[in-house]
Amino acid sequence: MDPMSSDLTLIEVDERGRTSLGRLHPKPGRYLGEVQSDGTVILHPASVTTAAQAKLLGRTDVMRAIDDLAADPDTGVRRGRPRRK
Repeated sequence: MDPMSSDLTLIEVDERGRTSLGRLHPKPGRYLGEVQSDGTVILHPASVTTAAQAKLLGRTDVMRAIDDLAADPDTGVRRGRPRRK
């Protein structure tokens, strides 16, 4: 189904507020739901990240250094165990 289609589909909500969106053919995944004041329900595609990943993504200086190293690995500094002789 085209997401911009104007075809209407009857959706029934049970007494516990549950419904099935299968007839609308949404893409499988996780969504954040929003209910507007007029009753419109909007599903926003969402992804889950760990707190550690969110903290890392918030460090623009570290992310820039990672991107620079990925673009040109020869510019990096090797750290860790020394090479065997």
